[in-house]
Amino acid sequence: MRRVNRLLMFLGVLLCLVWSMAAEAAPKQELDKENINAIILGDRLATVAYHLGVVPEALVARCVWPAVTKGELSHIKRLGCPKRATVKDKKLVAEFAEKKGIKRILIENTGDFCRYMPDANPMNIIPLLQGKNVVLDVVDFNQGLEPAVRATGKLLNREVEAEALLGKYASDLARAKKKLPSAKLGKKVLILNGIMVGKTGKSFIQVEADGGYSDHFFLEPMGCESVGNLLMTKEKEASKGYFTLNNIADIAKADPDIIIVTGESFPVEKALAGAARKNPALNQVTALKNHEIYSLPAYMDGSVLDYPYLLMLWTGALYR
Repeated sequence: MRRVNRLLMFLGVLLCLVWSMAAEAAPKQELDKENINAIILGDRLATVAYHLGVVPEALVARCVWPAVTKGELSHIKRLGCPKRATVKDKKLVAEFAEKKGIKRILIENTGDFCRYMPDANPMNIIPLLQGKNVVLDVVDFNQGLEPAVRATGKLLNREVEAEALLGKYASDLARAKKKLPSAKLGKKVLILNGIMVGKTGKSFIQVEADGGYSDHFFLEPMGCESVGNLLMTKEKEASKGYFTLNNIADIAKADPDIIIVTGESFPVEKALAGAARKNPALNQVTALKNHEIYSLPAYMDGSVLDYPYLLMLWTGALYR
């Protein structure tokens, strides 16, 4: 009986120790960044601020960068994308700022903010906030990342951190570019995006249409060709850069040299396995025959400081 009591006591002490360590660790994640009483509009600006160690009270962005998608910024209020805040709900930002006593709004200025939604532009918030007793700070990304990072550092009193960040980015980008092929590869690439529907167990697959972000930032620099549009029909027109793939066996029409899987890989892997069992001839598709199928992070030019790392990953898949 004494041994049992000692064991229970030991387990109790161990459990208290684990709880104590967890309690100490939890606030450190938030204290790692400085929370400022402001609203940031724009993925690129929010990304730069985050890497400078600053996060806002609220965020208006497409939310396509890792800090958001991984839940690291779960404590920050998300007010939707710029289209919602400037077209669908024009009072959203002003009302939230007034409710929370926020007097500062930081706005990203990027001409081609989102190639999939031309009317989603953070700059459209400016006329909606005139006369609202708030200070508007605009950061111009049209002249390149370097001046934008410096301007953000100055606004956030993080100028030293901005220079260090730019130094690391330049080094990382130079390293990534050294791995690029010296000649065009000429490979046909099909990009599939797997999506799980919540926790329902249901899933579907999208095809990234030609001319999207992957084309511009990865395929074109390496002389590769996107063949997604070969699977497009009148019933499968692209919306926001993607269209649904109803039959995985249709990839034979494009016969890609390489298949890149973004999003959730499981729906794509499961569909390919099932289709190959039903139709063994599908295994003669070049990418399947040569085992050239790679799961990679997607990039939509929001997490601008992560681009060198992602470029290295995509280069490793397309060129070896």
